[in-house]
Amino acid sequence: DSTIETTVFGLAWPARHRVLPNATTRRWCRPDGSARRLPAAINKFSAPLSRIPDRGDGALLHLQHPALPFLTPITLTADMPAHWAERAALYAGDTALRLDRVTSAAQAVADLAP
Repeated sequence: DSTIETTVFGLAWPARHRVLPNATTRRWCRPDGSARRLPAAINKFSAPLSRIPDRGDGALLHLQHPALPFLTPITLTADMPAHWAERAALYAGDTALRLDRVTSAAQAVADLAP
């Protein structure tokens, strides 16, 4: 029922992004969505880390925790444990609030086919 625009998940990618709130945003974001001082400072100087390739196996997200201010922009994937949703960036564009149901890809294609 809400999204926030923040930079808190900005380790190596210090840009604004819209996400669903979770334990991490409740801990490290101010009420207006801006990152608190510590993660903001870490993110500001972390851009060179973007040159380190992510292996794509969730290793960095596995190390991430709501209690620690080292927050990557890596998002949750279907093969990761569901409880990691509290530590991951849960991206949600401007239109996310207009969603009223979850549909499978197969059903979405069928709905769009003439």
